[in-house]
Amino acid sequence: GANLEGYLYPDSFQKQSDTPAETIVRQSIQELQKYMTADIVSGLGAQGLSVYQGMTLASIVEKETSNPADQPIVAQVFLSRYKQGMMLGSDVTAFYGSELAGAGQQVFYESPYNTRLHTGLPPGPIGNFTYSALRAVAKPASTDYLYFVAGDDGTLHFSRTVAEHEAAVAEFCHQACSQ
Repeated sequence: GANLEGYLYPDSFQKQSDTPAETIVRQSIQELQKYMTADIVSGLGAQGLSVYQGMTLASIVEKETSNPADQPIVAQVFLSRYKQGMMLGSDVTAFYGSELAGAGQQVFYESPYNTRLHTGLPPGPIGNFTYSALRAVAKPASTDYLYFVAGDDGTLHFSRTVAEHEAAVAEFCHQACSQ
């Protein structure tokens, strides 16, 4: 059941059309290893995560936002929730699990990847991640946020309490949150 999800570093590589897939995969994994510096591995450990768990969380952070400025805050939200035993509550993990099963994008599809239904991290990465997402997990922001919502304009709105979060959803997310 093993796969390479999350292990192939998302970068452009100059290859010929006849370059064997094995060569491309090997070089992509080697590229990922360049970013697994002692500083990153140490940072993941400081967050109580193994490298694999850090890669898994980095893939979630990447899917939630590709904005490097927001990634450390998103990572902090998920790490805080994880450490408190709360569900991560990430739609992108739910979508990954439902799409993997061929069921389209469903928020409440039963899957071990669905962090809206299950506490803890999913069984593995849900996609590739960039170095900025990996660094965000290893060195998250220092805030006390527990929630965030992407507004209809794509801007992330962070909150500390359920009440603040619900107000942010009501104010900023009319179309995207009704789907």
